[in-house]
Amino acid sequence: MGTGRRAILGMGLLSFLAACWKPARAGATSFADIAEFRQHIMAIIGDRHLAELLVEDPANPAQFKMTMRGEQSTIDLTNIFAYVQANPQDNSADVERFIRSITYDHSQPVNEGDIVAVIRTEDYARAIGPEFLREPLGADLVIVYMADEPDAMKTLARKDVPGKSLADVRKIALGNLSKWLPKVGSNDELKDGVLYAVDGNELLSTSLILLDEFWKAVADRFPGDVLIAIPRKDQLFLFDDRPQVRAGARRLIDATIEDGANILSPRLYARRGGKIVAVAD
Repeated sequence: MGTGRRAILGMGLLSFLAACWKPARAGATSFADIAEFRQHIMAIIGDRHLAELLVEDPANPAQFKMTMRGEQSTIDLTNIFAYVQANPQDNSADVERFIRSITYDHSQPVNEGDIVAVIRTEDYARAIGPEFLREPLGADLVIVYMADEPDAMKTLARKDVPGKSLADVRKIALGNLSKWLPKVGSNDELKDGVLYAVDGNELLSTSLILLDEFWKAVADRFPGDVLIAIPRKDQLFLFDDRPQVRAGARRLIDATIEDGANILSPRLYARRGGKIVAVAD
């Protein structure tokens, strides 16, 4: 696997907790609040005529309804706002990607080469509805099948993959994920653990735990059971499965959850005997 590193990869656990998130939050002053940010996003969409109708949610300042190509959807700005506030000097490209993602024409046919599997929680799976393709992974985690389209992830429904069984979709998705293995970067400065991320497609980082090839690649470092932290959708932390390591892993999870961006799960998991289980508090 590769050795590419993102901004946080050069930090140890303690420096990550102490320095990575706190200063960013303290300096986040780009918008007064999420309601002001909502106005900003809606103004861009309106000025570019990307939607037919935009309506603020009076009960939730993080949301608005958008009608595009005759279909209405609810847009939630919680994650992108957290990122913008944490990166006030360097967020314009991410805002543009977000706008492209919510205005992308998802009615286009799905390309098999874009099908991937991502890790989500049961709460997410219940919220998206029964027509979308998913299957249980272990504990409260679910494998959700998506199309990795430009600037967006499209959740796949049965109608998107006509003539294919869930097993067919799984095989295609894992095959496509495997192609990203050469782009996996790692950093072991956490001492008791390692941070893994997919360079160029970070939202597939947590999906690595689905690949037998990944576990074989890390077998020298983690030959047996392993603790798993996936607080964000774009980061995978593996730790030695020892009781004395759990406190540090949980502190890292708590710090990441507090930041509020791309949150996946606040829980600590383990891979034991090849199965994903929850680790009791």
